[in-house]
Amino acid sequence: MRNYNNFNRVSKAPRRPFEKERLDREMKLCGVYGLRCKREIWRVNMTLSKMRRTARLLLTLPENHPRRLLEGSAIMRRCHEYGFLEEEKDKLDYVLSLQVTDILERRLQTIVFKAGIAKSVHHARVLVQQRHIAVAKQIVTIPSFMVRISSERLIAFADASPYGNGRLGRVRRVRRNQQKKAAAGGDAEDE
Repeated sequence: MRNYNNFNRVSKAPRRPFEKERLDREMKLCGVYGLRCKREIWRVNMTLSKMRRTARLLLTLPENHPRRLLEGSAIMRRCHEYGFLEEEKDKLDYVLSLQVTDILERRLQTIVFKAGIAKSVHHARVLVQQRHIAVAKQIVTIPSFMVRISSERLIAFADASPYGNGRLGRVRRVRRNQQKKAAAGGDAEDE
């Protein structure tokens, strides 16, 4: 248990709050990816801007500079690991061409929907938050969890979930008990 507050900013509000084109674009993204609020988009924007800023800074250095080699390979490894970029795109220039949608596509909520586990992105969000989804047998309750390429195939219903092999939900338990009583009552009448 931590006993400190983290005061680092994870999102940054736009400079112009009532820009119509941006508002429409953000509203569309919220609908397509099932986001709760626009702050989730701003958080992704901030992550993306940090990656781009680092890539721009590294591109100003000479190609064989140790810092460019080390930090550049770290950024590229992260982009490939999380699936932001394909394996063929292995230059820092490609980091500059990343879009918000590239990162939103790698959220657990989106991948659960695209895998066909959920009926909609909103249903996917509910499944994740209600502890029905596990990544490599580890229950994840955060819809914005970034899924690695290696663990994408390990997404499934949790063992403890009623959708998996877990205990049935309340309504199903009641119905099952009623059916058992009806079957037991029917057998007693036959004798």
